[in-house]
Amino acid sequence: MEYLDVSHPEWDRMWEELASYPLNGGDHLCIEAGQCWEYMGSTQDHHHLRHPCHPVSGKTEYIYIERARSAVGWA
Repeated sequence: MEYLDVSHPEWDRMWEELASYPLNGGDHLCIEAGQCWEYMGSTQDHHHLRHPCHPVSGKTEYIYIERARSAVGWA
């Protein structure tokens, strides 16, 4: 697993896409009881994020966001 730095070109896009999920309603943090979305790392194909107590579902949520380079891997 790779861990991207905040200066990585994919960093902002990853958080914007996370916010766009219906579960998050435009919020990329979704703070609940002092908890928010956590970046867990990236594989070659996906960014892995986890929320330990999402305010909408009340449970641990995981989202895997496809990396830009995986979408063009066939080309």
